[in-house]
Amino acid sequence: VIHIGSGTPPFAVGDQVEGRVDAERRRDNMQKHTGQHILSRAFIEICGAATVSSRLGEEDCTVELDRESVDQDCVRRAEKRANEIIFENRPVTVHFIPHAELSKYPLRKIPDRQEGEYRIIQIADYDWSACGGTHCTATGSVGLIKITGHDKLRGHIRFHFLTGLMALDDYRWRYEQIEAVAGLLTRHGREAAAGVAALLEDNGRLRRRIGELKKELLPSRIDGWLSQALIYKDVPVIALDFSGDDFKDAKDTALAIVKRRPAIVIAGADDKLLMAVGNNLPYSAVDLVKKAAAQYGGRGGGTPQLAQGGGFSPEDIKVLLAHPERVFD
Repeated sequence: VIHIGSGTPPFAVGDQVEGRVDAERRRDNMQKHTGQHILSRAFIEICGAATVSSRLGEEDCTVELDRESVDQDCVRRAEKRANEIIFENRPVTVHFIPHAELSKYPLRKIPDRQEGEYRIIQIADYDWSACGGTHCTATGSVGLIKITGHDKLRGHIRFHFLTGLMALDDYRWRYEQIEAVAGLLTRHGREAAAGVAALLEDNGRLRRRIGELKKELLPSRIDGWLSQALIYKDVPVIALDFSGDDFKDAKDTALAIVKRRPAIVIAGADDKLLMAVGNNLPYSAVDLVKKAAAQYGGRGGGTPQLAQGGGFSPEDIKVLLAHPERVFD
């Protein structure tokens, strides 16, 4: 066994040193390695899908299968089968077997290297696999295997999983979040998702209704804005603050104003700026946006009738809306 450290060691060749195993980290690694063997065999047994690669990280573990997709019911049954193997507390045994004799054993995969002796991990009456990692002496020590998600990699499906106390910690925070959401919705935890879905549906309906009311009110609001507009060289200039509103509405609002009457509209929110210029006015929206960008450090583009910019500081946007005449300087 070789231990690789970092920096200059505080000892010399020939000195006797004492090393200590990080028990918690060792336990986690044993659970990950053994758990991966169990889960990979379960995917073969239940789904007919073999593992082509695996990764055992500090916070997340994965197995990549030789499939583009796996039925969700099959995944649940594979996860259940893996945990059944854990609960049966089957012995885990280490064997050292010459390559020439590997064909005598039911290995999931014969190693590519054609020489030497191999370290083979046997889970009693279940799995044989070559592996150099640390493992539990019995499957019960893995504690738990929980699949936490999946994604695509190289045309294959890859499953993320956790084992042991890491799986318990993951369950704990998820449970706490679900209970917190359920409490806010005054529902049982099992009904939290349905409650959120209903809330989102209500929110969507209300947003649509708000949009309808805004359209109904827009003509009278335009009259009010035009009556209070700054007059710059005989041109009405209207500054609109969309902070807290959907900035997507700024475009429709600005175009509606300049369609009603030749005017210039300056709309802003956070770091965004929009300008609209009515027909037959001696100004260009894109030129005005670029002028503002040059003054305040933003960027922008568009057409003579409509232009938009971004990258401004919220403070500068507030200044422009409070003093829209500065954009002409």
